[in-house]
Amino acid sequence: MKYVLIVVVVVGISATVAAAAATAASDASRGGPPCKQKVIKIQGHPAAVNCGPATATLHLGGKTYTFRNGLCEQSKSAGSKLSLDLGTTVIGVNGNAGHPHFSIDVVKNAPSGSVGADYGGKTLIDDALVTVAGKVPAGGTFKSKFSGPGFGPSFTGSWNCHGVVWRSS
Repeated sequence: MKYVLIVVVVVGISATVAAAAATAASDASRGGPPCKQKVIKIQGHPAAVNCGPATATLHLGGKTYTFRNGLCEQSKSAGSKLSLDLGTTVIGVNGNAGHPHFSIDVVKNAPSGSVGADYGGKTLIDDALVTVAGKVPAGGTFKSKFSGPGFGPSFTGSWNCHGVVWRSS
């Protein structure tokens, strides 16, 4: 009897995972993103908790920062090659209310974009210009285009969409 119960549980879990994957694929084929960010309030301010498999790594000042939970997007109407937000975005709070957040935007027909990052209650990068390389939008590397007085420190990093790129209109 225990053997049958284990089989039923495993089959039930497999069916649930398969149904979730089919739903995500179906939503993506209908034009919707495969997941939706949660909109909440943090310290009384609107915040978006991002979702998706994308990750990024930032190397700055001898430290490495890792960011998770984002969805790579390409927008035809906005002319973007890549738009990616990872972590949690808190509007109107210094240091992003202590929540990690990373964003990269790459413009169409250009090997450049901008990066922003918050970590541990500090703004690490505030919309700095970068050059990009790799298989945009699926993944690649970036490095600061300018650094020094008035531009901030130099930095490098990478992102990976882990096979999921949502193409919006």
